[in-house]
Amino acid sequence: MTKTQYEAHDAMTPTKLCYTQQLVMNCFTDRDQLYTREDVASLTHLKLSSVCGRVRELLDMGHLVVRSARKDLATQSRQQLLGLPLKEAQ
Repeated sequence: MTKTQYEAHDAMTPTKLCYTQQLVMNCFTDRDQLYTREDVASLTHLKLSSVCGRVRELLDMGHLVVRSARKDLATQSRQQLLGLPLKEAQ
């Protein structure tokens, strides 16, 4: 996307987050922190299904990004590691 497209997207994105979205965002206090959805559920004491929905919304709004992935040794499934977006140098 071009810079203009990003600006247009940001202009349409509501800045006010709902309560559970804010709970999820409160987990990410540092750009170096990476959490799985399960980590966020544990930290917020929310049900995983609720966390998954809020994370999807926050990803769509650009407040969170998938920064990496890891393999869960117990289930052998791939888990996304979420974090705050890294700001580009201007």
